[in-house]
Amino acid sequence: MIDVAGLNVRYKEFHALQDVSFRVGRGESFGLVGESGSGKSTVLRAIMGLAASDAARMEIGGVAVGHSRNTSFCRRVQMVFQDPYGSIHPRHPVDRILSEPLSIHKIPDAEARILQSLKDVGLGPGFRFRFPHQLSGGQRQRVAIARALITEPEVLLLDEPTSALDVSVQSEILNLLDGLRRERGLSYVMVSHNLAVVAHMCSRLAVMNHGRIVEEMTRDDLNQGKAAEAYTRELIAASKGYRPAGVSACAPA
Repeated sequence: MIDVAGLNVRYKEFHALQDVSFRVGRGESFGLVGESGSGKSTVLRAIMGLAASDAARMEIGGVAVGHSRNTSFCRRVQMVFQDPYGSIHPRHPVDRILSEPLSIHKIPDAEARILQSLKDVGLGPGFRFRFPHQLSGGQRQRVAIARALITEPEVLLLDEPTSALDVSVQSEILNLLDGLRRERGLSYVMVSHNLAVVAHMCSRLAVMNHGRIVEEMTRDDLNQGKAAEAYTRELIAASKGYRPAGVSACAPA
Protein backbone atom coordinates (compact mmCIF):
# COMPACT_ATOMS: atom_id res chain seq x y z
CA MET A 1 0.00 0.00 0.00
CA ILE A 2 2.90 2.34 0.81
CA ASP A 3 6.22 2.10 -1.02
CA VAL A 4 8.91 4.63 -0.12
CA ALA A 5 12.48 4.37 -1.45
CA GLY A 6 15.41 6.77 -1.11
CA LEU A 7 13.50 9.47 0.78
CA ASN A 8 15.62 12.52 1.63
CA VAL A 9 14.77 15.75 3.44
CA ARG A 10 17.16 18.65 3.90
CA TYR A 11 16.77 21.83 5.95
CA LYS A 12 19.58 23.99 4.54
CA GLU A 13 22.74 22.21 5.76
CA PHE A 14 20.92 19.74 7.98
CA HIS A 15 20.16 16.36 6.41
CA ALA A 16 16.99 15.39 8.33
CA LEU A 17 16.27 12.17 6.36
CA GLN A 18 18.86 10.13 4.50
CA ASP A 19 17.78 7.48 1.99
CA VAL A 20 14.81 6.24 4.03
CA SER A 21 13.07 3.23 2.47
CA PHE A 22 10.21 1.05 3.69
CA ARG A 23 7.06 -0.70 2.50
CA VAL A 24 3.70 -1.18 4.21
CA GLY A 25 1.13 -3.74 3.11
CA ARG A 26 -2.59 -3.10 2.74
CA GLY A 27 -4.24 -3.34 6.14
CA GLU A 28 -0.89 -3.42 7.95
CA SER A 29 0.19 -1.24 10.85
CA PHE A 30 3.85 -0.22 10.61
CA GLY A 31 5.76 1.58 13.34
CA LEU A 32 8.58 4.12 13.28
CA VAL A 33 10.52 4.36 16.53
CA GLY A 34 13.59 6.19 17.75
CA GLU A 35 14.69 8.92 20.09
CA SER A 36 13.59 12.54 19.70
CA GLY A 37 15.10 14.12 16.59
CA SER A 38 15.66 10.82 14.80
CA GLY A 39 13.43 11.85 11.89
CA LYS A 40 10.27 9.84 12.64
CA SER A 41 7.75 12.66 12.31
CA THR A 42 9.64 14.12 9.33
CA VAL A 43 8.89 10.91 7.41
CA LEU A 44 5.15 11.46 7.89
CA ARG A 45 5.41 15.15 7.00
CA ALA A 46 7.33 14.27 3.83
CA ILE A 47 4.66 11.76 2.77
CA MET A 48 1.95 14.36 3.33
CA GLY A 49 3.89 17.01 1.43
CA LEU A 50 4.33 19.17 4.55
CA ALA A 51 8.12 18.92 4.25
CA ALA A 52 9.97 19.39 0.97
CA SER A 53 11.57 16.09 0.01
CA ASP A 54 13.19 14.06 -2.73
CA ALA A 55 12.58 10.35 -3.19
CA ALA A 56 13.63 7.78 -5.73
CA ARG A 57 10.14 6.33 -5.37
CA MET A 58 7.02 7.15 -3.36
CA GLU A 59 3.81 5.30 -4.17
CA ILE A 60 0.47 4.96 -2.44
CA GLY A 61 -1.57 2.02 -3.65
CA GLY A 62 0.65 1.75 -6.72
CA VAL A 63 0.09 5.40 -7.68
CA ALA A 64 3.21 7.58 -7.83
CA VAL A 65 3.23 10.61 -5.55
CA GLY A 66 4.72 13.75 -7.03
CA HIS A 67 5.99 16.92 -5.37
CA SER A 68 2.45 18.30 -4.95
CA ARG A 69 -0.46 16.55 -3.26
CA ASN A 70 -3.76 16.74 -5.15
CA THR A 71 -7.23 16.29 -3.66
CA SER A 72 -7.29 12.62 -4.65
CA PHE A 73 -4.17 11.98 -2.57
CA CYS A 74 -5.55 13.96 0.38
CA ARG A 75 -8.75 11.95 0.35
CA ARG A 76 -6.86 8.63 0.34
CA VAL A 77 -4.18 9.60 2.89
CA GLN A 78 -4.96 11.40 6.15
CA MET A 79 -2.89 12.28 9.20
CA VAL A 80 -3.66 12.39 12.93
CA PHE A 81 -1.34 14.75 14.77
CA GLN A 82 0.16 14.46 18.21
CA ASP A 83 -1.53 17.42 19.88
CA PRO A 84 -5.36 17.36 19.87
CA TYR A 85 -5.30 20.88 21.34
CA GLY A 86 -3.48 22.31 18.35
CA SER A 87 -4.68 20.19 15.43
CA ILE A 88 -8.32 21.33 15.39
CA HIS A 89 -9.60 24.91 15.10
CA PRO A 90 -10.38 26.26 18.59
CA ARG A 91 -13.27 28.48 17.40
CA HIS A 92 -15.03 25.97 15.18
CA PRO A 93 -17.69 23.61 16.56
CA VAL A 94 -17.27 19.89 15.94
CA ASP A 95 -19.92 20.06 13.22
CA ARG A 96 -17.85 22.51 11.16
CA ILE A 97 -14.60 20.63 11.85
CA LEU A 98 -16.14 17.48 10.36
CA SER A 99 -18.10 19.13 7.55
CA GLU A 100 -15.14 21.05 6.13
CA PRO A 101 -13.35 18.02 4.56
CA LEU A 102 -16.69 16.86 3.12
CA SER A 103 -17.12 20.25 1.48
CA ILE A 104 -13.55 20.32 0.14
CA HIS A 105 -13.87 16.87 -1.42
CA LYS A 106 -17.51 17.39 -2.51
CA ILE A 107 -18.68 14.31 -0.59
CA PRO A 108 -22.50 14.15 -0.32
CA ASP A 109 -24.77 13.24 2.63
CA ALA A 110 -22.88 15.43 5.10
CA GLU A 111 -25.53 15.11 7.83
CA ALA A 112 -25.47 11.32 7.91
CA ARG A 113 -21.69 11.12 7.56
CA ILE A 114 -21.06 13.49 10.46
CA LEU A 115 -23.35 11.56 12.79
CA GLN A 116 -21.85 8.23 11.72
CA SER A 117 -18.29 9.53 12.14
CA LEU A 118 -19.04 10.63 15.70
CA LYS A 119 -20.55 7.24 16.45
CA ASP A 120 -17.53 5.46 14.95
CA VAL A 121 -15.17 7.16 17.41
CA GLY A 122 -17.42 6.68 20.43
CA LEU A 123 -18.99 10.15 20.58
CA GLY A 124 -22.74 10.67 20.51
CA PRO A 125 -24.72 13.29 18.56
CA GLY A 126 -24.64 15.57 21.60
CA PHE A 127 -21.01 16.38 20.80
CA ARG A 128 -21.81 17.71 17.36
CA PHE A 129 -22.22 21.37 18.28
CA ARG A 130 -19.67 21.57 21.07
CA PHE A 131 -16.51 23.63 20.77
CA PRO A 132 -13.03 22.18 21.41
CA HIS A 133 -12.70 23.96 24.77
CA GLN A 134 -15.76 22.02 25.94
CA LEU A 135 -14.06 18.68 25.27
CA SER A 136 -11.46 16.68 27.16
CA GLY A 137 -8.12 15.84 25.54
CA GLY A 138 -9.30 12.33 24.68
CA GLN A 139 -12.54 13.66 23.19
CA ARG A 140 -10.61 16.16 21.07
CA GLN A 141 -8.39 13.39 19.74
CA ARG A 142 -11.49 11.35 18.91
CA VAL A 143 -12.78 14.34 16.92
CA ALA A 144 -9.41 14.56 15.12
CA ILE A 145 -9.65 10.85 14.26
CA ALA A 146 -13.24 11.29 13.06
CA ARG A 147 -12.13 14.18 10.83
CA ALA A 148 -9.35 12.03 9.35
CA LEU A 149 -11.72 9.13 8.69
CA ILE A 150 -14.67 11.06 7.30
CA THR A 151 -13.17 11.11 3.78
CA GLU A 152 -12.88 7.29 3.93
CA PRO A 153 -9.09 7.16 3.44
CA GLU A 154 -7.03 4.05 2.86
CA VAL A 155 -3.98 5.22 4.81
CA LEU A 156 -3.66 6.92 8.21
CA LEU A 157 -0.40 8.50 9.32
CA LEU A 158 -0.34 8.64 13.13
CA ASP A 159 2.15 11.03 14.73
CA GLU A 160 2.35 10.09 18.43
CA PRO A 161 -1.47 10.10 18.63
CA THR A 162 -1.64 9.38 22.38
CA SER A 163 1.49 10.96 23.86
CA ALA A 164 -0.31 14.21 24.77
CA LEU A 165 -3.11 12.36 26.58
CA ASP A 166 -3.51 11.14 30.14
CA VAL A 167 -2.33 7.58 30.68
CA SER A 168 -5.89 6.50 31.55
CA VAL A 169 -7.10 7.65 28.12
CA GLN A 170 -4.22 6.39 25.99
CA SER A 171 -5.29 2.74 25.91
CA GLU A 172 -8.84 3.72 24.91
CA ILE A 173 -7.59 5.68 21.91
CA LEU A 174 -5.13 2.94 20.90
CA ASN A 175 -7.85 0.28 21.07
CA LEU A 176 -10.16 2.55 19.04
CA LEU A 177 -7.50 3.00 16.35
CA ASP A 178 -6.72 -0.72 16.26
CA GLY A 179 -10.41 -1.60 15.92
CA LEU A 180 -10.95 0.92 13.12
CA ARG A 181 -7.97 -0.47 11.20
CA ARG A 182 -9.32 -3.99 11.40
CA GLU A 183 -12.88 -2.99 10.46
CA ARG A 184 -11.89 -0.79 7.50
CA GLY A 185 -8.73 -2.51 6.27
CA LEU A 186 -6.72 0.67 6.83
CA SER A 187 -2.96 0.89 6.52
CA TYR A 188 -1.20 2.72 9.35
CA VAL A 189 2.22 4.28 9.74
CA MET A 190 2.57 5.08 13.45
CA VAL A 191 5.32 7.20 14.93
CA SER A 192 6.05 6.66 18.61
CA HIS A 193 8.90 6.82 21.10
CA ASN A 194 6.99 4.31 23.27
CA LEU A 195 7.98 0.75 22.37
CA ALA A 196 5.06 -0.67 24.35
CA VAL A 197 2.63 1.25 22.14
CA VAL A 198 4.34 0.04 18.97
CA ALA A 199 4.42 -3.56 20.21
CA HIS A 200 0.67 -3.34 20.84
CA MET A 201 -0.29 -1.65 17.57
CA CYS A 202 2.22 -2.68 14.90
CA SER A 203 3.16 -6.00 13.30
CA ARG A 204 6.44 -4.55 11.99
CA LEU A 205 8.57 -1.53 12.82
CA ALA A 206 11.61 0.40 11.69
CA VAL A 207 14.15 1.86 14.10
CA MET A 208 15.43 5.32 13.17
CA ASN A 209 18.61 7.11 14.23
CA HIS A 210 19.98 10.40 12.87
CA GLY A 211 17.59 10.41 9.91
CA ARG A 212 18.25 6.83 8.81
CA ILE A 213 16.48 3.53 9.25
CA VAL A 214 19.03 1.35 11.00
CA GLU A 215 16.93 -1.79 11.41
CA GLU A 216 13.54 -3.33 10.66
CA MET A 217 11.96 -5.75 13.12
CA THR A 218 8.79 -7.72 13.69
CA ARG A 219 6.65 -7.41 16.80
CA ASP A 220 7.93 -10.80 17.98
CA ASP A 221 11.54 -9.65 17.53
CA LEU A 222 10.79 -6.57 19.63
CA ASN A 223 9.03 -8.49 22.39
CA GLN A 224 11.89 -10.98 22.57
CA GLY A 225 14.59 -8.32 22.40
CA LYS A 226 16.06 -9.77 19.20
CA ALA A 227 17.88 -6.71 17.87
CA ALA A 228 20.72 -6.89 15.35
CA GLU A 229 21.97 -3.33 15.85
CA ALA A 230 23.62 -1.96 18.99
CA TYR A 231 21.51 1.21 18.82
CA THR A 232 18.30 -0.83 18.83
CA ARG A 233 19.49 -2.83 21.84
CA GLU A 234 20.23 0.43 23.65
CA LEU A 235 16.78 1.77 22.76
CA ILE A 236 15.09 -1.37 24.12
CA ALA A 237 17.21 -1.23 27.28
CA ALA A 238 16.34 2.44 27.80
CA SER A 239 12.62 1.66 27.48
CA LYS A 240 12.88 -0.62 30.51
CA GLY A 241 13.65 2.27 32.85
CA TYR A 242 11.50 2.78 35.92
CA ARG A 243 9.51 -0.45 35.42
CA PRO A 244 8.84 -2.89 38.25
CA ALA A 245 10.82 -6.13 38.08
CA GLY A 246 9.10 -8.76 35.96
CA VAL A 247 7.17 -6.30 33.77
CA SER A 248 8.13 -6.48 30.09
CA ALA A 249 9.14 -3.16 28.56
CA CYS A 250 7.40 -4.08 25.33
CA ALA A 251 4.19 -5.49 26.79
CA PRO A 252 1.07 -3.39 26.10
CA ALA A 253 0.15 -1.14 29.02
